[in-house]
Formats: sequence, structure tokens, C-alpha cells
Amino acid sequence: MGYTESELSILIVDDEEMAKINQQYRRIDHATDVLAFPMHEGEFGAIAPEMLGDIVICAQTAQTMARETGTALESVLNLLLVHGILHLIGLDHEAGPAEANQMKIKTAELLSVLGHGGVEFDWFFDAD
Repeated sequence: MGYTESELSILIVDDEEMAKINQQYRRIDHATDVLAFPMHEGEFGAIAPEMLGDIVICAQTAQTMARETGTALESVLNLLLVHGILHLIGLDHEAGPAEANQMKIKTAELLSVLGHGGVEFDWFFDAD
């Protein structure tokens, strides 16, 4: 994807901490599965171009997703990581149908690189 010399940080938190972070940065008062904070945006975006940003993953929400979908927790964590990375590089599924579709395509490509495929994530790709 053209980011061979880039870095990112990953923070794994519980529901309580994720709700706090979500409230602080998005003004949404509940936990979510993953948040991404790109470093290349904003006034100081050019300070460290090798830094993609920060990804926060909620372990409890991932566990719930795994249980509800019958997917291994490790697989769900990989999905959330990929999702966060795509947000860090500028993709946004909430920007419209075309970008949502592009994000799904890239998600499938990256999950395949990680060894995932088949029907494992049908629940994710079939959801709209």
C-alpha cells in the first residue's frame, strides 16, 4: 500500500476506557470497536511523515463480536486492526458508498495477506 517505512501505535483497551476515549474525541458516550487517529492530518501533520497514527481497539467489544459471529477472537482483532489502518491512510466508509466499497475491497485484500479468507468474514462483508 506504499507505507513500507511507516509506523503506528496500537492500544488495546476495555469497554470503559474505549467509552472515555470515544467521548473525549468524538463526543459519543459509549464504547466502539476501533478508533483511528491519523497523524498526517491537522496543523502538525507533516512533522513525522513516517508515523501513520494511533489505533485503539476495544478488546471486550472484539470478544463480543467474536462470540456473536462465531469468529475466532484473533481473526476479529485482525479485522479491527486492518480497519483502523485503512482509516489511518485516509479511507472512510462513512464518506459514501464508493469509498465504503473501496474500503471493503482493501479490507479483504489485507485480511487475505494475513491468511484469512473464505466465509470467515461473511458477516462483516454482507453487512450494510
